[in-house]
Amino acid sequence: MKSGGEQLSVKWRYDAGRGALVWQLMFTQTGDLVGQKRFAATRRSLFFSVDTRTGHVFSDDYLLMDQFHPVSAGDGWFTGLETTLRNLVYCYAYQSQSPEHQGIWALDMRHGRVEWSRQDIVFSANLDHEFLVYKRSVFGGFPERHFWLIDPFTGMDIRPLGIDSVVVNAIREGVAAEEERQQVILPEFVTEGMAVERLALQRSGLSDTARAECIVHGELTVAALHEPGDWSGTWHSFLKVWRDDRLIYADAMEENVDKPCLNNFLIQSDNLYYIKKKEELVCVALS
Repeated sequence: MKSGGEQLSVKWRYDAGRGALVWQLMFTQTGDLVGQKRFAATRRSLFFSVDTRTGHVFSDDYLLMDQFHPVSAGDGWFTGLETTLRNLVYCYAYQSQSPEHQGIWALDMRHGRVEWSRQDIVFSANLDHEFLVYKRSVFGGFPERHFWLIDPFTGMDIRPLGIDSVVVNAIREGVAAEEERQQVILPEFVTEGMAVERLALQRSGLSDTARAECIVHGELTVAALHEPGDWSGTWHSFLKVWRDDRLIYADAMEENVDKPCLNNFLIQSDNLYYIKKKEELVCVALS
């Protein structure tokens, strides 16, 4: 990776299993990473939880279940991660034949249990001490959304806010983005106007036909570099980390695949996380 001096090392690895695609990642305020992995061959969407400090797996292959019937939520496939608060992660299912979310499940993934769940509401915003949610109804043939504030730790209603209104819009406008709440730094695509990020592409020695995503974090530059492969229509994706001008970490994320391995790394709490060959989550300590 580099000759002499500092070199970053892998802190831990999580193997999602053969045929998995690591799909979503979120972070709790108690130091856990919660992720979703998808198995396209069997149409299964499962969840896992890892201690970010040690790599210990708290829960794995967790299937979200319907709260009233012994069947999987969203047919075991149409589910996802909504937000986190303290030690809890909140999941959703999709409405039948629709891309819209339906229901909230509050999970303690350290112990693999549901703290509460409701299928009559839809998540709208995390206000930390309250959640903004809504319920659907139809009036005169037209759909309406009736908003409520609920307790995120019990799922109980706090107070109604009525239909979509100035008050509701003001609340939503003041909500922080999820990556800001979870202190996640996401990569950006390198463009001609991004001088520092462009330098990462030049340092790599790759051709001008390559594409690059980049995070500049203090004196560190982290870049995913995507280059056309030797075979027509294939791509190689590499992850590299520089401290100033010194290459201190490098790894292949994907080789000879049909599309670039995009948006597959991030930084959170001085740890670099990236997905390798779709099935493996790698954590590298940056300090």
